[in-house]
Amino acid sequence: MDQLDRWRDAGYLQGLPPDAAARPRSAKWDDPASGSLDQRARAYLENNCAHCHQPGGQAGYTGVDYRASQKDPGRMGTCKTPNSAGNVAGLSYDLVPGRPEASILIFRLTSVAPKVAMPQLGRAVVHWEGVELLREWIASLAGECRPATAPAAAPGS
Repeated sequence: MDQLDRWRDAGYLQGLPPDAAARPRSAKWDDPASGSLDQRARAYLENNCAHCHQPGGQAGYTGVDYRASQKDPGRMGTCKTPNSAGNVAGLSYDLVPGRPEASILIFRLTSVAPKVAMPQLGRAVVHWEGVELLREWIASLAGECRPATAPAAAPGS
Protein backbone atom coordinates (compact mmCIF):
# COMPACT_ATOMS: atom_id res chain seq x y z
CA MET A 1 0.00 0.00 0.00
CA ASP A 2 1.19 3.51 -0.77
CA GLN A 3 2.60 4.98 2.47
CA LEU A 4 0.77 8.28 2.05
CA ASP A 5 -2.54 6.47 1.59
CA ARG A 6 -1.77 4.43 4.68
CA TRP A 7 -1.08 7.56 6.75
CA ARG A 8 -4.28 9.18 5.44
CA ASP A 9 -6.31 6.09 6.32
CA ALA A 10 -4.78 5.99 9.80
CA GLY A 11 -5.71 9.66 10.35
CA TYR A 12 -2.15 10.98 10.38
CA LEU A 13 -2.45 12.92 7.14
CA GLN A 14 -5.20 15.23 5.95
CA GLY A 15 -5.72 16.98 2.62
CA LEU A 16 -3.92 14.39 0.53
CA PRO A 17 -4.99 14.62 -3.13
CA PRO A 18 -6.86 11.38 -3.87
CA ASP A 19 -5.20 10.95 -7.27
CA ALA A 20 -1.61 9.80 -6.72
CA ALA A 21 -0.57 11.39 -10.03
CA ALA A 22 -1.68 14.82 -8.73
CA ARG A 23 0.55 14.64 -5.65
CA PRO A 24 3.76 16.67 -5.56
CA ARG A 25 6.87 14.59 -6.14
CA SER A 26 10.59 15.09 -5.90
CA ALA A 27 12.97 13.80 -8.50
CA LYS A 28 14.86 10.64 -7.60
CA TRP A 29 18.55 11.43 -7.38
CA ASP A 30 19.55 8.24 -9.19
CA ASP A 31 16.87 8.24 -11.90
CA PRO A 32 17.52 10.63 -14.81
CA ALA A 33 13.99 9.96 -16.09
CA SER A 34 12.53 11.47 -12.88
CA GLY A 35 13.85 15.00 -13.41
CA SER A 36 16.57 17.30 -14.63
CA LEU A 37 20.11 17.19 -13.27
CA ASP A 38 19.28 20.26 -11.15
CA GLN A 39 16.11 18.65 -9.76
CA ARG A 40 17.91 15.41 -8.93
CA ALA A 41 20.87 17.17 -7.27
CA ARG A 42 18.53 19.41 -5.27
CA ALA A 43 16.52 16.34 -4.19
CA TYR A 44 19.74 14.66 -3.05
CA LEU A 45 20.78 17.72 -1.04
CA GLU A 46 17.33 18.05 0.50
CA ASN A 47 17.21 14.41 1.56
CA ASN A 48 20.78 14.14 2.82
CA CYS A 49 21.74 17.65 3.98
CA ALA A 50 18.69 19.87 4.56
CA HIS A 51 17.75 18.20 7.85
CA CYS A 52 20.65 20.25 9.30
CA HIS A 53 21.27 22.87 6.60
CA GLN A 54 18.13 24.98 6.82
CA PRO A 55 17.02 27.87 9.03
CA GLY A 56 16.46 26.46 12.51
CA GLY A 57 18.38 23.28 11.71
CA GLN A 58 21.49 22.17 13.58
CA ALA A 59 23.65 23.81 10.90
CA GLY A 60 21.28 26.73 10.29
CA TYR A 61 23.93 29.10 11.65
CA THR A 62 26.10 28.40 8.58
CA GLY A 63 23.71 30.29 6.32
CA VAL A 64 23.51 27.36 3.90
CA ASP A 65 20.02 26.13 3.08
CA TYR A 66 19.68 22.92 1.08
CA ARG A 67 15.89 22.66 1.09
CA ALA A 68 14.49 22.14 -2.40
CA SER A 69 12.32 25.22 -1.88
CA GLN A 70 15.44 27.43 -1.59
CA LYS A 71 15.92 29.30 -4.86
CA ASP A 72 18.69 31.77 -3.91
CA PRO A 73 22.05 30.36 -5.11
CA GLY A 74 23.88 32.32 -2.38
CA ARG A 75 21.79 30.65 0.32
CA MET A 76 22.69 27.32 -1.28
CA GLY A 77 26.37 28.10 -0.71
CA THR A 78 27.26 29.46 -4.14
CA CYS A 79 30.34 31.71 -3.78
CA LYS A 80 29.79 31.75 -0.01
CA THR A 81 32.80 31.67 2.28
CA PRO A 82 32.43 29.27 5.20
CA ASN A 83 31.64 30.98 8.47
CA SER A 84 32.33 28.11 10.83
CA ALA A 85 34.52 25.47 9.22
CA GLY A 86 37.69 27.56 9.14
CA ASN A 87 40.32 26.67 6.56
CA VAL A 88 38.98 23.71 4.61
CA ALA A 89 41.92 22.39 2.58
CA GLY A 90 42.61 25.89 1.29
CA LEU A 91 39.23 26.07 -0.46
CA SER A 92 37.46 29.44 -0.39
CA TYR A 93 33.80 28.77 -1.16
CA ASP A 94 31.14 26.24 -0.25
CA LEU A 95 30.09 25.85 -3.88
CA VAL A 96 31.95 27.17 -6.94
CA PRO A 97 29.89 27.15 -10.16
CA GLY A 98 31.55 25.03 -12.84
CA ARG A 99 34.29 23.85 -10.45
CA PRO A 100 33.38 20.91 -8.23
CA GLU A 101 37.06 20.36 -7.33
CA ALA A 102 37.13 23.88 -5.81
CA SER A 103 33.91 23.41 -3.82
CA ILE A 104 33.99 22.73 -0.08
CA LEU A 105 30.75 20.78 -0.48
CA ILE A 106 32.51 18.10 -2.56
CA PHE A 107 35.59 18.07 -0.33
CA ARG A 108 33.50 17.42 2.78
CA LEU A 109 31.29 14.81 1.10
CA THR A 110 34.37 12.85 -0.01
CA SER A 111 36.07 12.90 3.39
CA VAL A 112 35.62 10.42 6.22
CA ALA A 113 37.80 12.44 8.63
CA PRO A 114 36.13 13.51 11.89
CA LYS A 115 35.03 17.17 11.87
CA VAL A 116 35.47 17.31 8.10
CA ALA A 117 33.03 14.68 6.76
CA MET A 118 29.49 15.69 5.97
CA PRO A 119 27.18 14.59 7.30
CA GLN A 120 29.19 14.32 10.49
CA LEU A 121 27.13 11.67 12.22
CA GLY A 122 26.38 8.17 11.08
CA ARG A 123 28.74 8.06 8.13
CA ALA A 124 31.93 6.05 7.76
CA VAL A 125 31.93 5.59 3.98
CA VAL A 126 31.61 7.95 1.03
CA HIS A 127 28.47 7.73 -1.10
CA TRP A 128 30.33 7.98 -4.40
CA GLU A 129 27.23 7.82 -6.61
CA GLY A 130 25.78 10.86 -4.81
CA VAL A 131 29.10 12.68 -4.97
CA GLU A 132 29.29 12.07 -8.73
CA LEU A 133 25.77 13.47 -9.18
CA LEU A 134 26.73 16.61 -7.25
CA ARG A 135 30.00 16.96 -9.16
CA GLU A 136 28.11 16.82 -12.43
CA TRP A 137 25.56 19.34 -11.12
CA ILE A 138 28.19 21.82 -9.91
CA ALA A 139 30.10 21.45 -13.19
CA SER A 140 26.89 22.42 -15.02
CA LEU A 141 26.35 25.63 -13.04
CA ALA A 142 27.18 28.91 -14.76
CA GLY A 143 28.89 31.84 -13.12
CA GLU A 144 32.07 32.48 -11.23
CA CYS A 145 33.13 33.49 -7.76
CA ARG A 146 35.03 36.71 -7.48
CA PRO A 147 37.87 36.81 -4.94
CA ALA A 148 36.81 38.32 -1.64
CA THR A 149 38.15 41.81 -1.21
CA ALA A 150 39.48 43.29 1.96
CA PRO A 151 37.40 46.09 3.47
CA ALA A 152 38.55 49.55 2.51
CA ALA A 153 40.75 51.31 5.06
CA ALA A 154 39.01 53.91 7.16
CA PRO A 155 39.76 57.49 6.14
CA GLY A 156 42.78 58.85 7.96
CA SER A 157 44.19 55.44 8.88
